[in-house]
Amino acid sequence: MKGKLAVLEENLKYSFKDKNLLIKALTHISSSQENNEVLEFLGDSVINLIISELLIEKFPSKNEGFLSLMRSKLVSREMLNKIAKDLQLKDYIILGESFKNQKITEDLLGNALEAILGSIFLEKGLIPVRKVIKIFFKKEIVSLSESDLKNSKTILQEYCQKNNLNLPSYCEIKKDERINSFVVICLINEDLQSLGYGKNLKYAELDAAKKVMKKIKIING
Repeated sequence: MKGKLAVLEENLKYSFKDKNLLIKALTHISSSQENNEVLEFLGDSVINLIISELLIEKFPSKNEGFLSLMRSKLVSREMLNKIAKDLQLKDYIILGESFKNQKITEDLLGNALEAILGSIFLEKGLIPVRKVIKIFFKKEIVSLSESDLKNSKTILQEYCQKNNLNLPSYCEIKKDERINSFVVICLINEDLQSLGYGKNLKYAELDAAKKVMKKIKIING
């Protein structure tokens, strides 16, 4: 396993001194009590801190509300899942027997990415993990503009108001402990509803709204 991780470290642009720390970051709770949940928690905080700093650098005159919305866009579950997918984390994640015959969800990979970034911070501190995060998010940060302020919930609500549809409602269904994810339903009518998944209710609602918007686009051709 440790030999295989060399390719991942090359893609991360970071080499772990303690390879066991990286292995722990890749270990799902279904596999061992020594898993990545705490590292994931740490990584989430580290990402939010560093993205906040990078946004202040890019938009030094903007207020807290603007910066918060921009940060929400960058640290969204969708963005983290995309980065994790690009890193091909599915080839490295360590699952228990109960998960090995199931499809690995993108959220599970995004959680592992947070754990990896948390482990880099734990091993070397803010400066090295800042370099890694800056590489991962460079393209998205450079392309940010004020037009990116609207999130999927806002876009969906405006669409419903414009087209005389019921306003979307959101209801938590459950928390899926297997993938450490909240499940929310976004409902407009019988034909326009979808489940969303996220590490908290906010992300789950955004995911559900985005999926409903995709259905609207399909219906309208």
